[in-house]
Amino acid sequence: MSRDPVEQFEKFLRHHGRNVTETRRKILRAVLSRRGHFDATDIWESLRRERVSIATVYRTLELLEEAGLVRKVRLGKAHAHYENVLAREDHGHLVCRSCGRVIEFELGRIRASLERAAAREAFTLEKVHVQGIGLCPECSRGA
Repeated sequence: MSRDPVEQFEKFLRHHGRNVTETRRKILRAVLSRRGHFDATDIWESLRRERVSIATVYRTLELLEEAGLVRKVRLGKAHAHYENVLAREDHGHLVCRSCGRVIEFELGRIRASLERAAAREAFTLEKVHVQGIGLCPECSRGA
């Protein structure tokens, strides 16, 4: 498989009978330029000059998720956030239920434990999502 995300996405689109458009490429490039978590509005706002509709951004993010280039994460907010999965290690999230702060952490032994459990059960582990909900240090002091 190609390591170039644009080529990878174009191949995915063609394989699934979808059109490869310049707008989809622009959305992908905007996603690839992001660090950390983002939502559809963040991408749409970065492309305002390009006259890309918010609906197109949402549909393209769904395609990028299907293609394995972004991961949808629920961070305790009413809408989904995404993160670029390329060149990133698996990680978990600690989400403050008060202020919404997100702290990322390495999975380390958690991932290894899940892999051992999957191997024992002859289970093919594809994705791991680990998230803890609680209070960050600042909110804990105020609680």
